[in-house]
Amino acid sequence: MEKALTKEGVADTSHAHIFYKISGHGIPLLMLHGNSETHHVFAYYEKRLSEKYQTILMDSRAHGRSHLKPAYTKKDFSTADMAGDVAALLDNLHINACILFGFSDGANIALEFASLFPSRTIAVIAVSGNISPDGLILPVRLFSIGQYYFLKAATLPLEHLYLKNISLKNARVFLPHHRVHHLFRHRQLASLLCNSPMITKRQLQSITAPVLLIAGTRDVIKVSHSRQMAECIPDAKLILVKGATHTAIFHHEKFYLKMICEFLDTL
Repeated sequence: MEKALTKEGVADTSHAHIFYKISGHGIPLLMLHGNSETHHVFAYYEKRLSEKYQTILMDSRAHGRSHLKPAYTKKDFSTADMAGDVAALLDNLHINACILFGFSDGANIALEFASLFPSRTIAVIAVSGNISPDGLILPVRLFSIGQYYFLKAATLPLEHLYLKNISLKNARVFLPHHRVHHLFRHRQLASLLCNSPMITKRQLQSITAPVLLIAGTRDVIKVSHSRQMAECIPDAKLILVKGATHTAIFHHEKFYLKMICEFLDTL
């Protein structure tokens, strides 16, 4: 067997510098991690899937080794914006189309991409994703709302200072730059949970690629929401894993890999 090649780099996009890692050969398969994670969560899946596919891992904007450009470091963003990052990365790598494999927010980004760029989507594997914030179970939904508005209130005075071009030092506010960056980043990540995605029924119906939806019956995503997603997406298959929690994909890798490979073998 030919030894898998590994390449790392940073793609310069309009809003961010996106870190990526490529391994293996074959049909491109892009993996998208969840909120507050990095590409490292897919280490097991990268190792197995790169034996047959060209696996592409990336850190989403404001995550890991990917960084927003200065004009966007204090602005909230959506999963639709992040789907644009995926398209820009693929352009940078001269890849016309790929399979998307996403977990949690990564699943949401994959579905956004598939609806916005159907001709560039070979297939989608969406694990524990949702199409609107109300797809989250109530305790998680309420927590995400509270967290976002707390962080928004905390960063609003700082945002006004930056808009007026007043330095924190001149404003006699003692707060190190890294603390300011930390606050804005956490607000951005909280905004994703609170305000994204907002994928419409029409968008889901526009997806032309085969879609595998996987969720757990003890997920943070409502089971009824997962079923609604499957009903709206043409050619979608839904697997509800009994007793599985949100992060079961990283605790029962062999079980999930088997489902994923069985789906990929049908393409």
